[in-house]
Amino acid sequence: MKKIALLIAYLLLTLSCDQQAIKNEQSYTYSITVGSTLILNHKINIEANLGRTFFQYGKITAEKDINIYYPHCSITVNTIRSHVHTIFPTSFEIIKVINGEEYAQGYMLFADNNLKLASDGPLISGLVSYYYLKSADEPDVRTLECIQWDSLYENNYLSISEIRKSFGSIFTLQLND
Repeated sequence: MKKIALLIAYLLLTLSCDQQAIKNEQSYTYSITVGSTLILNHKINIEANLGRTFFQYGKITAEKDINIYYPHCSITVNTIRSHVHTIFPTSFEIIKVINGEEYAQGYMLFADNNLKLASDGPLISGLVSYYYLKSADEPDVRTLECIQWDSLYENNYLSISEIRKSFGSIFTLQLND
């Protein structure tokens, strides 16, 4: 009897939840799914001897200019070349999604009148999403990677809205829902 009551409670709970509420692009729990399409609208360059190009605030951004505490993405390639690699407008199918976590140790300098010590600073983390890409036109393109660094306890995966803002009009994202 107890199992039947639990089953009925479970069914009532799941049926009462609005599934559309989950599909909110502002939500950190709603993610890009396999089968979605990423369309490159403008040609982009990956500089010589590099394997990626970064995007933040809708612009192509050098890695040294990225503000890691705000959403940013990068597109990666399999082959690092000794010359500029141009990726031309095309569409990419998202064939695999992997969410992961990265960590970095900050640097902190302690000083007083007579003593100067260097020490490891606070630990920061980045919840990163790897979107594996496939295109017949650009087979060397591997992933779109999106991340934002923060403290260990205040970090989230990027929302779809934040990802869209990172690459602006450079890419169009069509979700497969």
